[in-house]
Amino acid sequence: MATISEIKSILHKYIVETEDQEILNHVQAYFRSLLQKKGKIIGYTSDGQPLTIEVYKRDIDEARQQIREGKIISQEDLEKESENW
Repeated sequence: MATISEIKSILHKYIVETEDQEILNHVQAYFRSLLQKKGKIIGYTSDGQPLTIEVYKRDIDEARQQIREGKIISQEDLEKESENW
């Protein structure tokens, strides 16, 4: 499997050696599309902040880690705690 540096080098070589504008336009559009999908907003947080798939997945991973570490609260305890607010 190639490293990031090797992949960049290969792509750079292809781009530099290509004189076909149509190919370059397609590559540019495809690359832009991939980058936009990566940062695509899939929803909004309760305070109105945009939520991307990467942040969503990271938040789920963090929640799973907290569960594994026993950092949880029961529904009953949460309800008792919320009565004091």
